[in-house]
Amino acid sequence: KDQKYPNSDLPHDKKIDLTIVVDMLLTGFDSQYINPLYVDKHLKYHGLIQAFSRTNRVLHGAKPCGNILDFRAQGEAVDDAIALFSGEAGERAREIWLVDPAPVVVEKLSEAVQQLEDFMQSQGVDCRPGEVASLKGDEARATFINCFREVQRIRTQLDQYTDLDPELRETIDKLLPEDDLRAFRGVYLDVAQELKARQEKTPDPNDPIRQLDFEFVLFDSALID
Repeated sequence: KDQKYPNSDLPHDKKIDLTIVVDMLLTGFDSQYINPLYVDKHLKYHGLIQAFSRTNRVLHGAKPCGNILDFRAQGEAVDDAIALFSGEAGERAREIWLVDPAPVVVEKLSEAVQQLEDFMQSQGVDCRPGEVASLKGDEARATFINCFREVQRIRTQLDQYTDLDPELRETIDKLLPEDDLRAFRGVYLDVAQELKARQEKTPDPNDPIRQLDFEFVLFDSALID
């Protein structure tokens, strides 16, 4: 739980990054900063649910769900536990408890990228980072913020998957190449920071800028190998 303190207040070497447990901390321990959980133990029913629940404290947009790496191939045990403890949810239990499979999320990314492209074309410009500066008016820029924020949100979700096969990775890269994604992120942050500064000074509640949620946390991430 010390992870909630910045390193300036509590040095990093005073914080715990990895904990190896047998039983005690598998139940009753609550920290939003746990992600992922590595499982090398046979679990079932309430023990499985309690152990897996160590990761389900959502932190912010960069941690929308828990990430569990299971080395015991317990898919059937997971299904049984979810079915048992989901009450009246029935067949919807897996939809409620588990995130979509990666291919489904990739399809959502495709739809989000298409919406971004359609919007840019409707403004008479190509869907390229350098063309965002050509958007005219606050409403158009606000729409760009909403469109690309959704693209980034889904990309952040895909970053949680550790089992993407080469074909899926190729599909993701074709939808929006990494160089273009980074360039769009930079443009987004520039536009968002400008609009954010103006948002705080805009008294009109109907102004499109007032309706924006920039979710800057989606853009604060790092790859740890």
